[in-house]
Amino acid sequence: MTPAMRDALQAVGRRVTFASGDILRHKGAFAPDMLLIEQGEVDCALSDAGDVHLTVGPDTIVGEIGFLTGKGANATLRALTPVEALSLDSSALQRLQRETHAIAADILRLLARLIQNRTEQNEDLLADIDPRDDGGFEIVRCSTLDQLRIAQRVRYDVYCLEFGRSSPYADADEGTIVDELDGNGTSFVAYHDGLAVGTVRVNLGRDGDFGILSDLYGIPGTPFSIEDSSIITKYAIREAYRGGSAYIRLFAAIGTFVHASGATAIFIDCNPELARFYATMGFTRTADNFVHYENGLSVPMVLDLVDYLDRMSFAERYRKNRWR
Repeated sequence: MTPAMRDALQAVGRRVTFASGDILRHKGAFAPDMLLIEQGEVDCALSDAGDVHLTVGPDTIVGEIGFLTGKGANATLRALTPVEALSLDSSALQRLQRETHAIAADILRLLARLIQNRTEQNEDLLADIDPRDDGGFEIVRCSTLDQLRIAQRVRYDVYCLEFGRSSPYADADEGTIVDELDGNGTSFVAYHDGLAVGTVRVNLGRDGDFGILSDLYGIPGTPFSIEDSSIITKYAIREAYRGGSAYIRLFAAIGTFVHASGATAIFIDCNPELARFYATMGFTRTADNFVHYENGLSVPMVLDLVDYLDRMSFAERYRKNRWR
């Protein structure tokens, strides 16, 4: 990386710090950015068992494969020393391309080479490690327009064709549902053996005004500010996959992404018959029922993400200790 590239990234990035021992990324988790390490050292655990490691230091970009391809993190990243880094998200790269065209082109070429080299390196290091059995499922964060269009088509198939509902945002000719919340939302698609079987979209309060949604979901009456909040604004699973792994995997992707984004609450609306199910996960009602233009009668609920993750961490520790 040239000094000019480094200066350009420093101008658009957001500075973040980590203490020694902090986890920067969990393997398989989703994040809204990649990191340029400026000071300190980071351990990269590539295998699920944690027995394949790399150590990286200053002037190293990490998290770029997941960020740029939309896939979960390839490694668990842990700070070996205090770490100072630059957080580089989509808005940072857009600003870079607007303000410094030539340098931005050099950085994009650098990222392309980095992805190729890292992928080949990871494959070599993990060649003798048994692959993780994911049941044929893969979750992808939509990082391109083509990926987003797949999500929009799954919405149409589920809401309009399977449920037989209408939507003011449906385009029957294109077979898509597209609305203004796609502008600053983040969508994920679940694939099973290559088939897109479900999608979910989350909108973060820090990325734009929720408008009427703030009142419908009862955000002002909760302990959470708009900046601390996220709303799941689309959830569509094909009939053959409802109630199965696709839902859980998509929700896990949302949870890791929202947590990495710094939000502490996930708001959702659900059909009244599903309210009890969400309550078992820790969601609580936030306001009166309202009518959703695609879902019909809906119950607004919220999940305290910090409390939820604490409970999941305790449950995992309890499970491991119990079976020792």
